[in-house]
Amino acid sequence: MSYNKILDRDVARIKRDIIEIIEQTKSQYAKTFDVLKTRDMEKAKEIIKYDQKINDLQNDFTKMALWKIAKQQMVAGDLRLAIGGILISREVERIADYAKLICSFYIKYETEIENFEYISLLFDLVNKMLNTISLLVDNYEEAQAQKFVNLEMELNNKFKEFNNKMIAKMNEKSNDEKYVTKIVGIIRQLKNLERAGDHLINIEEILNFIRNGIFSEIPSHIES
Repeated sequence: MSYNKILDRDVARIKRDIIEIIEQTKSQYAKTFDVLKTRDMEKAKEIIKYDQKINDLQNDFTKMALWKIAKQQMVAGDLRLAIGGILISREVERIADYAKLICSFYIKYETEIENFEYISLLFDLVNKMLNTISLLVDNYEEAQAQKFVNLEMELNNKFKEFNNKMIAKMNEKSNDEKYVTKIVGIIRQLKNLERAGDHLINIEEILNFIRNGIFSEIPSHIES
């Protein structure tokens, strides 16, 4: 087998494994979304346990990508893909952590479903961003990239809207310490989902680097 065919195979595997980590994270989010609808405590526990599987996938990918770099002496775009892939896998692993944290919060508080509607809507936006990132890893298109940026803007706008609603709820019952603690916890989960959007923006910046060798910061839609 020629050197070029071996390298092509290695590059294809790197892309495939990045997409697999994203798909596993998407699955975690879909299952967590289902927990919020069905209030299935056992499924929430399974999601928390499965998070270790995603951690293992990320660690295995890092080892594999580093080995490919050393073995094939990659250069230019292929080297950027391998290095960028390691950075992307780490960002995705952190995004998966937020699904675990929300399930842990749910188990602790069994919060009323109407409050979780806010979290569910943000989940949906994060999942759409993950879908778009998966497409961009396989085939970068400017139209998809712009769609991704628009989703990030919507995520941040919804976070601000829901955060304000939660603060208003908290102020209505400021003397109820237990209720206030629960609302503060919900706000933290909303913030976690907003952070997931930040990690996804980082991934888009890494994809830009893989494509053209230049790190260019995407303007944030978060107000200072």
